[in-house]
Amino acid sequence: MFKTKVKVFFLILLVSLVMLLLIPFITSNIQSNTVLSCTGYFFLTLSSIKFFSKKLSASSIIRIIFATMIVLQSFTVYTWFVWDAYGVPVVAGNCFAVISAFLLHKWKSPQKFLPVFLSICFVVFMFFQGWDYWIYRINHGTFTGRVQAFNLPVKFEALGEQNEIVTDENFRNKIVLLDFWYTGCGVCFEKFPQVQAAYDRYKDDPSVAIFAVDKPIEEDTPGQAFQVIKDEGYSFPVVIVKDEELPKKFGVKYYPTTFVIDRSGQIVFKGDIAGAVKMVEELKGK
Repeated sequence: MFKTKVKVFFLILLVSLVMLLLIPFITSNIQSNTVLSCTGYFFLTLSSIKFFSKKLSASSIIRIIFATMIVLQSFTVYTWFVWDAYGVPVVAGNCFAVISAFLLHKWKSPQKFLPVFLSICFVVFMFFQGWDYWIYRINHGTFTGRVQAFNLPVKFEALGEQNEIVTDENFRNKIVLLDFWYTGCGVCFEKFPQVQAAYDRYKDDPSVAIFAVDKPIEEDTPGQAFQVIKDEGYSFPVVIVKDEELPKKFGVKYYPTTFVIDRSGQIVFKGDIAGAVKMVEELKGK
């Protein structure tokens, strides 16, 4: 029996490995990747139960499949506990697929289709919206950017182009948008047109303040943050933090990260620029 289990383990492991290696060649889109992976594990489970049913029980086959998943996706499982957990939805979806296939085989009543239906709902949700929520959660700590209002974690201090000091005292009774970035951040520059559009919309509105908050890096020359924005043709205000640890103290883990501060001086949004602009619009309407 043990030898049979070992043979089945390595055979399923080989098939799973081939499947997981082929999927990236079919699509590099994480949403489509999730659909293919879950579908593959669903039919792999049904096929394995049918093919090996004379030698092993269905429950033994399921345990073997989960063992192969642990081997092949151990790094993703590891990140679940110590890193950003980026691949956790794929692992969860694959587990749902295996379990639903097992219950479809085991249960005889119409309820056997319920796990399959729930697994399909999960995959569809991840395909259309779930992955956006999950990546947002990894990058910004929230699923939508909206947070329960809280005070600034530390005093905000930065220097403007004319060496003027900008602090949270300048934010009093204003709606403030702070876009944290650094000069080596390619994604930040991709988002700057949205920052510029927001600035153009509110630059004549004294109740709204918008700042691109630069975190200086070792490669920066004096004033580089101001110059690079001008060279790109943008006119929104840029400030450079006096304390290089300030973004970290604000909870910035990913760049760019945009905060919105309401008129009472509390942070009400932490996320991307698109969501921040919507929050500013909402606060303006109150």
